[in-house]
Amino acid sequence: LDINQVNPPMRLEVSQPVLDATDMVKLRDIAKHTQGKFASSVLDITYPLAWGPEGVEARLASLCAQAVDAIKGGANILIISDKGVGRDRLAIPALLALSAIHQHLIREGLRTSAGLVVETGSAREVHHFAVLAGYGAEAVHPYLAMETLVDIFSREAAPITADKAIYHYVKAIGKGLSKIMSKMGVSTYMSYCGAQLFEAVGLNSETVDKYFTGTASRVERS
Repeated sequence: LDINQVNPPMRLEVSQPVLDATDMVKLRDIAKHTQGKFASSVLDITYPLAWGPEGVEARLASLCAQAVDAIKGGANILIISDKGVGRDRLAIPALLALSAIHQHLIREGLRTSAGLVVETGSAREVHHFAVLAGYGAEAVHPYLAMETLVDIFSREAAPITADKAIYHYVKAIGKGLSKIMSKMGVSTYMSYCGAQLFEAVGLNSETVDKYFTGTASRVERS
């Protein structure tokens, strides 16, 4: 395949797709750990409450443009994050933001130039991780779920340590994902990532075509 042996392409590899807080710290400073061969950029998927209902589409358009600019500026890992959510800032659903960026990068011919990592408080159950993976997330950091585990298992009466609880949680999510993929006949996470093996229910064709391009939708919202 005419691979450049002098300066071969590099890839980051993780043993499983659920990242913890330590992993995210490393990912944010990945340029320091890889002598600049990798660079990450954070895309904030929150928007001001004052923008009202129209804020979602406006922010999605901005995010897509930011993603393209970040890649052209040298970033090859995009962290899609809703940690900026607060009283005056609303978060776009992580799946919607992820899919919008994923599809836009495909149309721009840039999707293979960067990995997408989702940092969200909305991912808790196995299905949440499965859907995010199916729409392009190479990895997910469920910060709220993990912070909740730390809070619960840091108490004196806790039967195990917080680190052990997070370990069990990540292992359980991993087994759940393996079960879902095996039922669909998919053998690897890389094959499942971006495969969109889902059907939209209750979304109109315009929304699906724009943000979930290629997803089947037989039951639409009138």
